[in-house]
Amino acid sequence: MRMMPINNAIEIEDIDLEDDEACRELGRTVAHECVALVRQGVSEERLYQIHALWGQPCRAIMHKYVGEKRLTGRHWRSLLANLGHISNAVDHISGKTGMSRVSFEKNEKGKPTGVFTNGELDWHSDQQAYHDSQRIVGLMSLWGSENSQTAFLCTAPAYAALNSEDRSMVDELVTVWDWDGGSMSQDLIPSQKEIVRYNMVPYPNMECALVDRTATGRTGIRFPSHCFSHFRGMSREESMQYRAHLWSLLDRPDHIYTHDWNDGEIVFMDQNITLHARPTNVQDGDSRTMSRMISYVDNLFPDHGPADHILYDGKKYDHETFAHMVDEQRRKEFYEQDRVHYPQSVPA
Repeated sequence: MRMMPINNAIEIEDIDLEDDEACRELGRTVAHECVALVRQGVSEERLYQIHALWGQPCRAIMHKYVGEKRLTGRHWRSLLANLGHISNAVDHISGKTGMSRVSFEKNEKGKPTGVFTNGELDWHSDQQAYHDSQRIVGLMSLWGSENSQTAFLCTAPAYAALNSEDRSMVDELVTVWDWDGGSMSQDLIPSQKEIVRYNMVPYPNMECALVDRTATGRTGIRFPSHCFSHFRGMSREESMQYRAHLWSLLDRPDHIYTHDWNDGEIVFMDQNITLHARPTNVQDGDSRTMSRMISYVDNLFPDHGPADHILYDGKKYDHETFAHMVDEQRRKEFYEQDRVHYPQSVPA
């Protein structure tokens, strides 16, 4: 396996993706380098297997609780149906936790078979408001990808270049998040925005440290590119000013790798200190179809499995408690929107 630098990313050459040990080495490399291009494709089954060599598959907590019907009721029916359309869209990936397609292609019922169906996507990472161990997404082009792009921004070099004043500030800050209606993907169809909300920021005032690290210890910034409320202990105005200052240090050509896709390629990307964006405006009828898989790296780095809690309002909440907090909020929103009396409930 050879590594070639490509503008704050690497290209992997001379690797056999059918070789398990080579793929384990690839996983350790991706965990540290954050963005890695491999100009060869594999079957979706093999992409899933490669990630399984690295660690447990990852699924957003609320997607898991609703998808597994651990939370039920009228207020969750639309999300359950939308998740079902995605997870069951393609027979050979149905049931593979963490795997989906990114596509606006539709099934015989006219329902999208992928996530992030349409429009451009602003800078983001998966489950951006969650305090969690390192996760890696493998994005593989299947067909119709020519003339489309994805941009990647690993924040580690920018963090390393911070002056002492900014470094001290960044190391101490805690980001407070709030759902903003979907600013990272304003043109997405409504059913997709619901999926994004309960992936990204399902509850107001979720928190995580601004600084994060890969499983290898590489340090960077979990930049709040959207759904940003404020930094804990700072006013909204002060927070927005400092966030803009930080972005001016990150948003530089030498920090960004923009990939021009061809079919049959994979980019593996970190989700903790790395952002990605889709500058291509995908339209209804476009055939661009990608396979997407996300996993932890705890098989390679045993102390880096899923976190067992959420950070909210300065405290830790286990997943069960947090899920019921979101359930109560969702129930209230649902009945208020339908102008139906809100039945008081006590989380189990």
